[in-house]
Amino acid sequence: MNKHLERLMLSALMASAPALATLASDVTGIRRINATTAEVTLADGHTMTIDFYGPNIFRLFQDNSGGIIRDPQAKPEAQILTNNPRREVGPLVVANEGDKVSVCTSDVRVDFSKKGALVSVTDLRRQQTVVSQALPTTFEHGQTTLTLSQKPDEWYYGGGVQNGRFSHRGQKIDIVNTNSWTDGGVCSPAPFYWSTGGYGLMCYTFQPGTYDFGKTDKGLVAITHDTPWMDVFFMVDQHPTELLNDYYQLTGNPVLLPKFAFYEGHLNAYNRDYWKETSDPSRGILFEDGKRYTESQKDNGGIKESLNGEKDNYQFSARAVIDRYNAADMPLGWVLPNDGYGAGYGQTSTLDGNIANLKSFGDYARSKGVEIGLWTQSNLHPIDSIPALLQRDIVKEVRDAGVRVLKTDVAWVGAGYSFGLNGIADVAHIMPYYGSDARPFIITLDGWAGTQRYAGVWTGDQNGGEWEYIRFHIPTYIGAGLSGMGNITSDMDGIFGGKNQLVNIRDFQWKAFTPMQLNMDGWGANEKYPQALGEPATSLNRAYLKLKSEWLPYTYTCAQQAVTGEPLIRAMFLDYPNRYTHSAATKYQYMYGPSLLVAPIYQQTQADKAGNDVRNGIYLPEGQWIDYFTGDVYEGGRILNNYDAPLWKLPLFVKAG
Repeated sequence: MNKHLERLMLSALMASAPALATLASDVTGIRRINATTAEVTLADGHTMTIDFYGPNIFRLFQDNSGGIIRDPQAKPEAQILTNNPRREVGPLVVANEGDKVSVCTSDVRVDFSKKGALVSVTDLRRQQTVVSQALPTTFEHGQTTLTLSQKPDEWYYGGGVQNGRFSHRGQKIDIVNTNSWTDGGVCSPAPFYWSTGGYGLMCYTFQPGTYDFGKTDKGLVAITHDTPWMDVFFMVDQHPTELLNDYYQLTGNPVLLPKFAFYEGHLNAYNRDYWKETSDPSRGILFEDGKRYTESQKDNGGIKESLNGEKDNYQFSARAVIDRYNAADMPLGWVLPNDGYGAGYGQTSTLDGNIANLKSFGDYARSKGVEIGLWTQSNLHPIDSIPALLQRDIVKEVRDAGVRVLKTDVAWVGAGYSFGLNGIADVAHIMPYYGSDARPFIITLDGWAGTQRYAGVWTGDQNGGEWEYIRFHIPTYIGAGLSGMGNITSDMDGIFGGKNQLVNIRDFQWKAFTPMQLNMDGWGANEKYPQALGEPATSLNRAYLKLKSEWLPYTYTCAQQAVTGEPLIRAMFLDYPNRYTHSAATKYQYMYGPSLLVAPIYQQTQADKAGNDVRNGIYLPEGQWIDYFTGDVYEGGRILNNYDAPLWKLPLFVKAG
């Protein structure tokens, strides 16, 4: 076949299959353009840029439209990376030899095959190739796909808050808020994952994506984002903690929450609704005056609530919430009094008058050892067009009223991940500046890469009173920690539903060994106080809230260590790596710090009418494990079945030694 005919056939093929026209071209050369950066030239005139942020971290960028290396597009603009993400790189050496070109530091070598420009990364410290590109990069229909080879023993973790999942080999995950807050949904994605093969990858973008870890094509990992150019960071290290710290170098270490954040929080709207007496014993809520009242967001002729009970409405006030916790002897760390659309925090005609009302509530709360916070429906700073009821001034709220907690919601971050990231960054700077060096406590939804340096995340609004609520949250929490979002929480027994004592009790049990607990009141079929369902829930929930308090020195120590180390809630494989723990087999148990093994009751197995049950499938690693409640010693290296778990008992083991 002559060359002219070859060119005609190739042109026809490319015209009939546009995807082929978007494949990366062959390599023609490489050059160093500065002390940290090299440029690979391609036969079609395009280039790839390799920019090192340290001896083991580099950025790979290619824009075939001719654009230069730059920050990702976002409206409004936002900052995924920290202000100082770079470390000393050391000597950078480029080479053009045989069938490849390469660039290397003291730690890694990045090779590009001259045919197809396929990337291969070698960890020079171990003399091991950690990741190899399997197919040329494609740029098609506004999307870029990077396809990597998968090793037989390689496991993948990350992707942010992937509800119900943490181990992704053979799975496909979405890197986008799916607005589905149940099993399989995603609420705070992160465009970051890492592999047991010894590398991590972060796509430098705010755009949605999908990560296919061998579900579609076995042996291939396909990383796709809705951007017409490629912009990814590779991190090369052997151990999970090292890879997480590489990610933190770029995007920031997880925030250390203030001590009060680890206690129960109570959230509701106490400045909006009306309460009307009812004689129907099946309706409404029983209050301290011995009467039942129904709630309405519209004026039903009843008594309107307020923060401080200043309108002869004390039992409907936010102050009364604190009193109820004290009367029931329930530990309480913080209260959000405006968590509801249209609530606000005062009923005066001016923003300053409402802030004074908020301060009065804050003074009362702090006198009882409780901090206050606010839910965010609108902008954080004053806007003249907004009525006084919903006006916000985060500076005055922090400085004058003593606000120390901020919770954001979907209506607020509707403008996108960059808007949400900017908002929590704003508060993270305002709170210590105007709050006497107070450590910020922010809870957000729609997180992204970088969220962890400012805020914790929560999993969205779900139904309580169901075993499924506990079941899918356990692997969700584990996976969030593996994604750098270890400060994670969810509503106690859900925001909706409820009235199932067994589920309520078991949820309070296992969440005693998690970072935060949110009692989201006012939305479900019943009140969400720990004592709302009566005995035995009242006594057992109190016992586990107090147990959480007793373990706070241990928890806080581990939380501080998690800023640069393993997350507080640890997948079993982090301390006990093997094929069994790397898989999803241990997704219903975890290590809480280095010494406690928690195996929650997440389903009914052989439960009697009183809720006494057994727990099967508890993996005990090698060594000795002590039952926290009985002192019984179990030899490890086995699966523990038929473990006796009466209603009062959480399966909790202490590592011996």
